[in-house]
Amino acid sequence: MATLSPIAPASIEGGLYKTQSVTSLLVPQQQQQQQQQSMPSPRQDYPQPQLTESVLVDLTEESKRTGNWSRLSDLFEQAFSSPKDLVAVFRSAQRDPDPSKGSGLNQAFVEAAYATLKDMPYDMQKKVLKANISVLLEKRHTMGGKGGTSSSKDDVRALFVILQNPLLEKVTTFVLFAHLLRCVAALGDFDHHCLVNWLARLEKASFEALLRRIQYFISVRLFPPKTEDLPPLDKASWWVPNAVKVLALLNAANNQCGSRGKAKRSILQRDSETQMIIMAKRSLVAGVAKRNQPSMDMLFLNITVRRSHLVADSMRQISAKQKDLKKKLRVTFEGEAGLDMGGLTKEWFLLLIRSVFQSNSGLFTYNAKSRCYWFSLAPKDNQQEYYLIGALMGLAVYNSINLDVRFPSICYRKLLSPSVVPSATGTTQLGVCSITLTDLREVMPELAHGLYELLRHQGDVAEDFGATFEIGYTDGAGKNRTVELKPDGRSISVTNANRQEYVAMYCDYLLNKGVYSKFRSFYLGFHQVCASNALILLRPEEVTVYDGYRPNDAQVKWFWDIAINMEPAKQAALLLFITGSDRIPVGGMAEMQMKIVRVNRLEMLPIAHTCFNQIMLPTYKTKATLTERLLLAIDNSE
Repeated sequence: MATLSPIAPASIEGGLYKTQSVTSLLVPQQQQQQQQQSMPSPRQDYPQPQLTESVLVDLTEESKRTGNWSRLSDLFEQAFSSPKDLVAVFRSAQRDPDPSKGSGLNQAFVEAAYATLKDMPYDMQKKVLKANISVLLEKRHTMGGKGGTSSSKDDVRALFVILQNPLLEKVTTFVLFAHLLRCVAALGDFDHHCLVNWLARLEKASFEALLRRIQYFISVRLFPPKTEDLPPLDKASWWVPNAVKVLALLNAANNQCGSRGKAKRSILQRDSETQMIIMAKRSLVAGVAKRNQPSMDMLFLNITVRRSHLVADSMRQISAKQKDLKKKLRVTFEGEAGLDMGGLTKEWFLLLIRSVFQSNSGLFTYNAKSRCYWFSLAPKDNQQEYYLIGALMGLAVYNSINLDVRFPSICYRKLLSPSVVPSATGTTQLGVCSITLTDLREVMPELAHGLYELLRHQGDVAEDFGATFEIGYTDGAGKNRTVELKPDGRSISVTNANRQEYVAMYCDYLLNKGVYSKFRSFYLGFHQVCASNALILLRPEEVTVYDGYRPNDAQVKWFWDIAINMEPAKQAALLLFITGSDRIPVGGMAEMQMKIVRVNRLEMLPIAHTCFNQIMLPTYKTKATLTERLLLAIDNSE
């Protein structure tokens, strides 16, 4: 699979080339520390709670036995009457943790209390809900109705507890739930940071219950079964936006719980396979309607190329077979026997990518320090070529092929801006996102360092740097060119007062404006093949199968010891030898099921079957022999 990073789509504000603010260019390192300091210290004067874990257990058993819930109901009402009382009841006995790491609450007690609350009679539950309203009213007064500044940790803890209230899944409680979500959405940045960390520590069942509750709230608000159950939509237009903001916090918490690369890749693959089946069915139906003889060729995107004209043949066929690009790819090299079970496709991609991205093509530039490719600034009218290369990238993702090419993360952000191609492509900006100096550092680290030094320079910028609002660069043909960043930019000096604007425009030109038409074509080509709603999802233990070997066999241990101690270039060559690609798939080596097969013929060299990520490893008697034979096989594999 191509290394499409799971990066969330960046929002596009304002016009096409909006000047970035100072804070968007350089994020102060002390920002989080200042936010932490702004949160008031936890209160120590908690009242002695009457509702404890032991009391809850005893009174629950007594209430179920007698049918009298009044005493327990009174304790619940008291516990939920204010943030301070609520935290006093559920506070953990352990030392108060850093709020950015732990809530300091006894989560098991919270869940047990809510389990009991669900068993109470409805009139008793209403008393607790009314107490929740008191908490929210107090919270809104202390918050002033707006976020931006940090709240008391107890207030945030109280909201965290109330969010988990299972009674809020009822439509009759949605007015209260809406106000709760508004309070949570309006919290300050540091409070949201704390909430995300606390949500990430919830048990899976509790997290999923909260997620379903908010999703149901949004669904019912937008499509109410009975309009009289809810306020008119025009009177409650703020409900859904606040609910979506809280969902974003849950999404951030979910992403903290380890990489989602495997799940996202699986979703993308299933979506691609579904589209392939749909396209194959359409071709068969269309063929039958025209009374054509059905054939297997109808089911595939068949690419036949000559090795001597690899790029020309490939690009011509991709251009000619636009309607078949969503079928399963099958590659044939002219004049060569062989059935494509995946290995020929991998080889085709590998050879084609190397040819397209070679330095003399003039389409891309390579930075040796960042080891990334970027779009050439040369003013050439080659949009069709970029479109076809974008389609090639889309084919790789669509067919789950790793590519031997590295783009910076900003490229993938731009591919997801927007993540779904709009219907009006002629009037919509495509492949444009906000740019920071950090993004430029990934593409051109030396230049980014120079701009950073300009920003932090303590002296007179105009005198010491002598820069103007223009950008100079060397195009793909080796010619020096100059472009003004703003009208009459060559006569406008960069000063201490306008250097932020200069750096913002410089970065934006290199990564947005200067390559806009080329990247737009690349974007359209990519989405021509890989158009999928699953792309919206896109913000190591090895799995290895031993056939005939056991994990503790000497040959297996030798193999991994040799691989681990290889130079990085040799490791890439080994990966290429076994899998047909020198790139690790998204999600790491755990995504690559490699199979080591035992062979008893000692005179053989190791043999790889790239179609199946399989290496045939003879049972050599010594590690030295295995090393020699493995390196010999790798060096002579191409």
